[in-house]
Amino acid sequence: MKTKLLILFLTIFSVFGIAQENMYKYSNEIQSTPEKIEKVESLIQQTFGEPSSPGIWTSKSADYGLIIRTKGNTFTIRAWQISPNSDIKSKIESLMAQVESQL
Repeated sequence: MKTKLLILFLTIFSVFGIAQENMYKYSNEIQSTPEKIEKVESLIQQTFGEPSSPGIWTSKSADYGLIIRTKGNTFTIRAWQISPNSDIKSKIESLMAQVESQL
């Protein structure tokens, strides 16, 4: 009986681990001029709305995690998918195409 429980336990966690590996994760940090970083903030607002704090955007979604920070001459973004139903990958790819053209 203990062996069956152990096998069941390991199977469940290995499936969960494989599912987590397939989830989208993105991280990037770009340095530029403060003026260009300010221009990028308007692009971020168009995609994700108003910042949580000045220069910081965070996710309120249960489907994905998001942290974007603009400070001085640095733009930092981290995004990760929580739910398989999330569309965060397309949002980040679209945003980063615009950001990279500005910076």
